[in-house]
Amino acid sequence: MTPRQRIQNLLQGKPVDRVPFCPAIYEHKAALIGVSPSEMCQDDGLFEKAVIREVEIYDPDMLVVGCDVYNVEAEAAGCAVRFYDSNDIPSIAERAVRVGDAISTVRLPDPERDGRMPICLETGWRIQERFGREMIVRGALSAPFSIACELVGAEKLLIAMADDPEWVSRLLVVASEIAVGYGRAFAERGLGLILFDSHASPPLVSPGMYKKIVLPPTSAVIHYFRHELGMPLVPYIIGGDTTSLVDLIVQTGTNNILCDFRADLGAYIDRLRGKPILLRANLDPRFLARATIKDIKKKTREVLTIGRRYPGFMLGTGILPYDLPPEKVIAVRDVLEEL
Repeated sequence: MTPRQRIQNLLQGKPVDRVPFCPAIYEHKAALIGVSPSEMCQDDGLFEKAVIREVEIYDPDMLVVGCDVYNVEAEAAGCAVRFYDSNDIPSIAERAVRVGDAISTVRLPDPERDGRMPICLETGWRIQERFGREMIVRGALSAPFSIACELVGAEKLLIAMADDPEWVSRLLVVASEIAVGYGRAFAERGLGLILFDSHASPPLVSPGMYKKIVLPPTSAVIHYFRHELGMPLVPYIIGGDTTSLVDLIVQTGTNNILCDFRADLGAYIDRLRGKPILLRANLDPRFLARATIKDIKKKTREVLTIGRRYPGFMLGTGILPYDLPPEKVIAVRDVLEEL
């Protein structure tokens, strides 16, 4: 069974030969070819080479074309990004928007020319051409709320949610347009999408605030991708302990959600049972970094014992550190093959 067939079977409620493996490999893929994250994410040739190496070493069931995921849309919309000679990931150096600015001044980027969007699109197209028949290749997107957080600064946006929620809602309309435009450009190249929104994770965002401010634009964007573009799989990924948000996340219309290592996997399974939604559980990357191979395999089996109660279950990891020894990740995959 190919990785693509494995995921398609899960979506259709059909049996699979094993639990799919979906590790979160972003800056870590740069280490696999001996370059810094900043070098890789500014060079489509290095980016392509790193993804190819990721496949060779880990043989994951899906691929994500992404590195410093939350910076790309913000940079294309006018934020300044700081790059590093070290192994640190790029970061926002200067925001493009201040709370209270006229929304009409927010720049809508052109994915074909602005910032590093063209690099990600070109890399995605090359990887899709190479692996797309056998694997689902996805372009990394920020969800509207996380785009807004990067444009303004997360702390300032959270304050504005209480002081001026109407302004925040208008900004989220623009952020949604940015997400839709960038996502459409990936789709036109034959790629799938994966939508990231960890800025919306509790305790920074309460369930009430999520329902009022975050949910409407998020569900609109996911509806566009699933029903207007006809994408069969649109994951919506929020890290952290999102147990309190499960029911609201389902309301976004996504059909693939994440139970991060901080969240309650049993509670997720109970609340998703019977729903046509794939569920990915993550192993803690800090645990992978410090644990022995024996302990990693033991923990993997423990998570699988719970997760395999859910028919649409996939196993992943939190974002892997740049310098994590590959054998730690391979140990997780070995357990899946054994079972």
